[in-house]
Amino acid sequence: MPDPDATKKNAAPLVHKGKDQTLSGKMAVAYATYRASGEAQNAQLERFGQVMQAVLRQLTSDPTAATTTVQTLAQILDPPLTDKDLGTFLAKLADLAKSGDYKTALLPVQNDGTLTAQASAGVVKDILGGTAKSPDESSAVRVAVQNATGVKDDTEKARVVLLNGGFTFLEAGTASGTSATTKITYSDAADKENATEVAKTLGLRTSSVTKGTVSANADVSVILGEDYKPSSS
Repeated sequence: MPDPDATKKNAAPLVHKGKDQTLSGKMAVAYATYRASGEAQNAQLERFGQVMQAVLRQLTSDPTAATTTVQTLAQILDPPLTDKDLGTFLAKLADLAKSGDYKTALLPVQNDGTLTAQASAGVVKDILGGTAKSPDESSAVRVAVQNATGVKDDTEKARVVLLNGGFTFLEAGTASGTSATTKITYSDAADKENATEVAKTLGLRTSSVTKGTVSANADVSVILGEDYKPSSS
């Protein structure tokens, strides 16, 4: 990896090729962020994940000491977590990394940053262990929406309508092609009424509701077709 601060064209590399190297802070940053010309972004992201795992393995598993480390570094200008919360969180990750229970994985996102329905199911199964917590009886019905209308903005319009209707919206990506009609499915008989309400909320015929396969973390799945007209929802 080249030295980002090098002023000469043929300067010596900052990080040499090879395994089992100990990197300084500057070397680790260069290794994690460098992307060669023509190199796929995934290659750079994999290096970033390697550095994160190595850093966590060196970090203390003691929450108090980890908090002190966070405060000493003072690198986060507008932290979403307090120093104590972040220190406790990092200490737990450090414990997992040291025991071999921590790993990074690349999410198979599309160009627009979303996951396809198939990819979402794969993430739940392969990365999250195939488990999802059962919602409380009082929680909102979870509706996974995949857009097959050919109009990108329809996803956002459906999201607003469903949220206003009291449902929980789950992004299921965009289909590779379009569908003439909308398909609304439920797998549990107890969710048939919920699926029917989803159809009504979206301004669609209740005949579009059928029993079938739903997304791994949803109660009802919707594949929006060209018959979906946001203005009538």
